[in-house]
Amino acid sequence: MKKNIIILGTTLTIISLLIFGFSNVNSKEINTSNSKMVNDLVLEDQNISGPINKAIPDLYYGVDTKFAAVKKSDIDKATNIYAFLNDWEKQQIVKVKSVDIIIIKDNQLSNIRAHGTSAQLTEAQIKLLESTDYFSGFTIRTEFVGKNMETGKIEDKFFGPHITVVPDRQAAYIDGKDALISYLKENSKAEMNIIKNDKLGAIKLSFTISKLGKVIKVKHDAMTSGYPSIDEKFIQLLKNIPGKWVPAENANGEKMEQELVFTFGPRDGC
Repeated sequence: MKKNIIILGTTLTIISLLIFGFSNVNSKEINTSNSKMVNDLVLEDQNISGPINKAIPDLYYGVDTKFAAVKKSDIDKATNIYAFLNDWEKQQIVKVKSVDIIIIKDNQLSNIRAHGTSAQLTEAQIKLLESTDYFSGFTIRTEFVGKNMETGKIEDKFFGPHITVVPDRQAAYIDGKDALISYLKENSKAEMNIIKNDKLGAIKLSFTISKLGKVIKVKHDAMTSGYPSIDEKFIQLLKNIPGKWVPAENANGEKMEQELVFTFGPRDGC
């Protein structure tokens, strides 16, 4: 009898130890699982609310006239197309086939145009150029037989430079263009963090320098970055450019307003 009691007691002790051990293992597994779940939630929350650490695409910031600038006084004196071409373009021309001077309206080619068949401007083309006003735009589409500067072969080619009519002295930021670009770049860094997968469009914003050297008439000129907050940020920065401007002047020294264009976007897309 006593022997049976001892055996029963030993058996119960062993069973109790097994149950305690099993319960302890389960508790550790549950605690480990709960800990992992909490950590995952913390990390997930950090991914949502934390800073975005990713590369920003190579960006272009530019302030200039809408198209290539040519002085009104030079336009009024032009008698041939070479007055509007750079040296690289001039070197390519062997024989001009046709020349069309076309006025640009609302960023589009208009029906206001004059046609010619040589490098020498016709009377109609000269009159059309003389009728252009300050800061208006036009293009000179030139079809010609020319030299391929890479292969040396003669082939049919064309140029279509876009030109903005400017006064003899353009408006200038008193601290210099580099300082202006630095202001726009440094004060828009925070907005760049929202760019996703390098997806970014180019935007053009125009603004006018008044006769008193003030920034006025800031507006969305063309295109968009694809991010309204970035577009709006640059509008506000342009409205609040610090420092002073020297206003534009015509050939008679009379002060006049000048429109400039700020261009922003990926460097390979501007």
